[in-house]
Amino acid sequence: MKKVAIIIFLTAVFTSCDDRLAELNRPKKNAVEVTAESLFSNGLRETFDLMVNTDVNVNVFRLYSQYWAQTTYPDESQFNQSGRRIPDNFWTRGYRDALQDLEEARIVTNDTWEVRAIDEPVKNNWLAIIDINKAYVFAVLADAFGAVPFTEALDPEVLSPSYDQGADVYTSVIGMLDNAISMIDVDAEGFPASQDPVYGGDASKWKKFANTLKLKLAIMTADVDPSRSATLVSQALAGGIFESAADNAAITYQPIAPSTNPVWEDLVQSGRADYVVANTLVDHLNDLSDPRLMVFAAPTPFVYRVNKATNSKKDSVFTTGKGRFLVYPNQPVMYVETPFTIFAADSLSKLEIYNGGTYGNANTYSQRSHVGDLFHTPDLEGLILDYSEVQFLLAEAAERGITTPMTAEEHYNSGITESLRYWGIGETEIADYLANPDVAYATAEGSWKQKIGIQQWIAFYNRGFEGWSTWRRLDFEGLNTPPLLTYDDIPERLIFPIEEATLNPSNLDAAIDMIGGTDDASVRVFWDVE
Repeated sequence: MKKVAIIIFLTAVFTSCDDRLAELNRPKKNAVEVTAESLFSNGLRETFDLMVNTDVNVNVFRLYSQYWAQTTYPDESQFNQSGRRIPDNFWTRGYRDALQDLEEARIVTNDTWEVRAIDEPVKNNWLAIIDINKAYVFAVLADAFGAVPFTEALDPEVLSPSYDQGADVYTSVIGMLDNAISMIDVDAEGFPASQDPVYGGDASKWKKFANTLKLKLAIMTADVDPSRSATLVSQALAGGIFESAADNAAITYQPIAPSTNPVWEDLVQSGRADYVVANTLVDHLNDLSDPRLMVFAAPTPFVYRVNKATNSKKDSVFTTGKGRFLVYPNQPVMYVETPFTIFAADSLSKLEIYNGGTYGNANTYSQRSHVGDLFHTPDLEGLILDYSEVQFLLAEAAERGITTPMTAEEHYNSGITESLRYWGIGETEIADYLANPDVAYATAEGSWKQKIGIQQWIAFYNRGFEGWSTWRRLDFEGLNTPPLLTYDDIPERLIFPIEEATLNPSNLDAAIDMIGGTDDASVRVFWDVE
């Protein structure tokens, strides 16, 4: 009897301890349950940070687009993807940080909307907005790698997901957008304004974003399936796309950490001097008398030649390029056609000039044009889709014979105008720029792909991934090649993550077969038709 009593006593003690341990182990300060709104907001922020940042370990696309050049360590400008495991990091940020949060937001929305007494139209708007953002991220990953997990990507039961061909991902993504567009009730609320840093809870704005993203994906695939592309463009226009810069998909960063713009973090907070503006961009903008150069870059002191016999400065003659922006203190910026002479007497005025860093080289930071002051501000907004891009897409659609609101030339002019306005250029300067024979649609050099491609590339200055994609797709001329490399070495894609060879080898092998049998940066993604 005593033995039985002891067992009963110990059982009661352990049961009591179990209850107490469970209570003690319950977090007191950390949320036990995360709301769908906060998961969505964080997934959205991760999406923008992925595309906006310029960390050489993750986002090297301002370098691949040749907007920027490097100083001490030019490996990324020489297209080394494996040294810093760039593909792994971009992949992880896309899947683990952005997509996983968005998928969890979807799950929590479905599980809790009735308990929380959320109206069904609002719930449907939440689910639609989540899917729109998931569609965007999946499309970016397909654009970067060529083939990626989609069907099994977010299934927690599948530890080694299979890959889908890029074309199939696009088909599925467009289907997601169509479904989301049909679900959205513009008369109902979206996510709370405090949890939607892009559109402040306006469901109608997200519907415009979905249609505009559909337009973009349609043009991205125009060389692959022209007929389907035309149909999708028509559907997007009928559904309602961006009508002005007020519709831009932009996130507002804050002036203090931890919500600052990632570019500021890399240029200022890091305390490093890793980047200068590349000569590729500076030379193009100088040649075109493009006033955006004064926003995109900072001038450097002009270095005069020295007469060795007298040890005094000599007049300097420029004979290359079409011209140069010169900066005189307390005077307007001037543009001078070449050849021209800079007189030694001007040294008293501390003349400045825009001097791009040699792309692919290790440049001296103090001797090259730095990234413009605007990009050193912590609260500069981040963009993933804007009205200027829409106008260039429509210009291209018009050239492809698709019915658009205006002519190709009018959309082209509108795209340039919207970009210049966005960067604070005045209307008089805009008119002068459009009248430049090297810019005007009727007289600018090259095919329509060259004309639209160059101007869209310039407009994408702060959106490196899209600048790179524009070059890959339209094949416009004008990029430079690093020392000892060729034009063909400029990457057409990111190689698959190195980690996949260990964690998902059989599916990786199948993915390599999907893209042509070689996991090489020179392999073109499905929409990149030669």
